[in-house]
Amino acid sequence: MRTKKTPKSDSKAPKSREKKVYPLPGQKHDVPEEREPLRIFYGSLSQQIPSSEMAEFWLMEHGLLPMGRAKKAFEKKQQKQKQLRANLSLCATKSEFKEPTNLKNAREKAQKSSSSDDSDKSDNNDEEEEEDDDHENDDEVLCQKRRKTSS
Repeated sequence: MRTKKTPKSDSKAPKSREKKVYPLPGQKHDVPEEREPLRIFYGSLSQQIPSSEMAEFWLMEHGLLPMGRAKKAFEKKQQKQKQLRANLSLCATKSEFKEPTNLKNAREKAQKSSSSDDSDKSDNNDEEEEEDDDHENDDEVLCQKRRKTSS
């Protein structure tokens, strides 16, 4: 026996979630239960290391800080985010003007092989140049990682 499929009505609009409004500044989540493992962890971390920003931000986002501390933590977090965004834009401008690493290394190798007759440079100078290149690569990789995490 076959049953007829009834067409779905388009009159029902998809339910949109209402954004909850919390009383404390920076609060994004409901207050967890007392026996919640993360609440216990961050609460004890905050007690043991009062200067821990990680604990302070988590407690603020979950509504576990008093109003005064929550305001201070919220302002501090906004400052950090602002600074991070400024660093990201700085990374973007640096990478626009920077020569790609693989081309730079290839050019340097070609120059070294052509000037192999010159034995004026010591091995120490070569090592220092390689270390400088490594530090430049670290900055580039850090900027790329930040771009990926912010996307």
